[in-house]
Amino acid sequence: MYIVLTHDVDSIKRPLRHVLSRWRRFTISDLIRHIFHIDNLYNNFDELISIEDSVGSRSTVFIPVQLFSIDEIKDKLKTMIREGWEIQLHYVYEPIQYEALFKMQKSYLESELDIKVQGVRVHNLIINDSILKMFEKEGIIYDTTYRAEALNTYSPLYIHKKIIELPIAVMDADLFGRLHMSEEKALRYIFKKLENAKEKNEKIFVILFHQEALRMKGGRIYSDLVKMLYERGYELVRCIDIVNRVLKGEIKV
Repeated sequence: MYIVLTHDVDSIKRPLRHVLSRWRRFTISDLIRHIFHIDNLYNNFDELISIEDSVGSRSTVFIPVQLFSIDEIKDKLKTMIREGWEIQLHYVYEPIQYEALFKMQKSYLESELDIKVQGVRVHNLIINDSILKMFEKEGIIYDTTYRAEALNTYSPLYIHKKIIELPIAVMDADLFGRLHMSEEKALRYIFKKLENAKEKNEKIFVILFHQEALRMKGGRIYSDLVKMLYERGYELVRCIDIVNRVLKGEIKV
């Protein structure tokens, strides 16, 4: 079974009042560094790179173009692309003229980073048949917006004819925001879910941790999680690695 590491980037900075109103999420030392502008607790790309580089892995990072200006992180993203990380579109859906807005977001990310957008995860996990039909029309190869529970599988599958879907197995926002787990319980839950998936001979297990949460309570377990997965012998891959294996017939769907 392959472990697919993914990240959504919903923000890269927040006003000080926002941070202070949520101070319990952070360590005191990190909070002090943020208050005195030594650090930015919502820009954790270096943390992400360090964690994954420590075990020789790479992940897929989904970047929006509407939630903030990507100019502040464009150079960092280009470096990540050169070093093997996959950057794809975190599509922000709006119901009015959504096809035009998708084209705009896709073309802008492609032009800014000199990439071809092949995969998408929709912001807030909004997905329906019309969106998938649009993805197919616009040449998107894969989507990873559905939770595994919605499709009753962790494995890749074709959805809406030509779109390869990579279902999300676990997401940090579900673990800590919806299920209100402790960090210890979340790790146990993830590995229990992973064992259940292995018993069912599932082919992949997609993990989603938000970039801005990597130093927050909850999200900071990502470092331990990656090390534990590596030590247990799992192969840690990007979305595109799985998609290419599907297209080559190495993973049957």
